[in-house]
Amino acid sequence: MQKDRFNDWLFRYRYIYRSRLSDRSKKRFLNALVTDISQIRKDIRVIEYDLKHKAASRNVYIGDIAQADRIICTYYDTPPQHFGAYHFFDRKAQGRQTMNFILVSSFITIGIGAVATWFYSQFAADGFVLFSWQTFFLVLAFGSYFLLLGKVVKGAVFQKNLTRNTSSVLALLALISENERQNTAFAFLDEGSYGERGLEVLRDSAKRKATIYYLDSVGAKAPLHVVGTEFDRKQLARLGILQEEGIHATINYVISGNKESTEGYYLPKQLLRQKDINMENVNKTIALLQ
Repeated sequence: MQKDRFNDWLFRYRYIYRSRLSDRSKKRFLNALVTDISQIRKDIRVIEYDLKHKAASRNVYIGDIAQADRIICTYYDTPPQHFGAYHFFDRKAQGRQTMNFILVSSFITIGIGAVATWFYSQFAADGFVLFSWQTFFLVLAFGSYFLLLGKVVKGAVFQKNLTRNTSSVLALLALISENERQNTAFAFLDEGSYGERGLEVLRDSAKRKATIYYLDSVGAKAPLHVVGTEFDRKQLARLGILQEEGIHATINYVISGNKESTEGYYLPKQLLRQKDINMENVNKTIALLQ
């Protein structure tokens, strides 16, 4: 892996193109992503689907998805904020935690706005002057408040997505730059934070017997696991990667997470907020799938 190139990707996708929740922010990210990949190879396609209210979901494919024997993919959209840990394969629990966070944070934000408005009405001067510094700051304050409220109701505040899922985006970019197999294609999927719609669209385009590898939070500071059957056991042992078979057998997952018998695979909040990528896990993922 070229260190300078990877560090450039890390800076830009961690800071400049970090937000990937709104249609506008996703387009900014995709423009940068396609530009970066085009410096490595030219067989790139952006697929739009589920067009609603002038916004659409988009997958990015590199290589011949329809003919590839192997497809390595990850999702790129920013997850909304939620309470508690991230549970990898429990969509219902994750949805409840997200909805609870949005409801509680929206209630608190609306309450703060109501209290601030009441205080202003009690202590503001009786006369209202349209062109004054007081009016200017009042409009600025209310405008900022409603912008914040708009982010709160979407779960788009206090987001830290370096672990989930910028680390997997970076690992996939590195795999693309080092790939030597002609039968391998790659995909960056939309809507992965909410469900499997992007993955479903990918599978509809792939041939039936294609082996799909799905990366999720591979840069977390937690043990690296594979879930699925299409892995070389000797290579897993050499790299020190843990394997569990029999879950989600049609897709082969590569994830960094903790495991407890009662909770399955999960990432606690502190690992979702970590400030550095676990490069050991990223390098193991690259070595495993090269």
